[in-house]
Amino acid sequence: MVIQTDTRQQMSRKHHQVKEKWFLDNGYEVIHSKMLVGDYQIPSNGSVVVDSKQHCGELYQDLITDHKRFRAECENAQRWNIKLYILIENEQGFKVPKDIIRWRNPLMYAYWQAVKKGVNRKPPTSNQQLLKIMHTMTKKYGVEFVFCSTAEAGAKIVELLTKGATNDNSKR
Repeated sequence: MVIQTDTRQQMSRKHHQVKEKWFLDNGYEVIHSKMLVGDYQIPSNGSVVVDSKQHCGELYQDLITDHKRFRAECENAQRWNIKLYILIENEQGFKVPKDIIRWRNPLMYAYWQAVKKGVNRKPPTSNQQLLKIMHTMTKKYGVEFVFCSTAEAGAKIVELLTKGATNDNSKR
């Protein structure tokens, strides 16, 4: 099987290299080509894509700071009838979206350090709000958020792409 990766990914990042090594070690051919949405797909079935996030901080960045761009990607996937999985790599053992409640957001630490110094600033978005945004994205656009460790990411991508390829895409 061939796995297509988006050319806009920064392959110098270790988490991308770990996934690509897993693909190659397990007999998958990897090609690099620009994709409409996401980071990974099976070229013969562009109706399912996986967009990987290096950690929960990158997910936070997409959902909060880059919300308009991220929402536009979700809208495009929905418009083009593409099933979009967001795969969040983490080493905290998070497996399902509600686990994000336990995440220790480094921005919260920075916020409290600023407060201690007398700096008046807005606190970062809470984990509860982050979970609510994820739920809204799932409900509105059919996006699914999936969690795994970096070591499991290659296998999880293949699982999602092949699972999605066998599902009836007319339901999306």
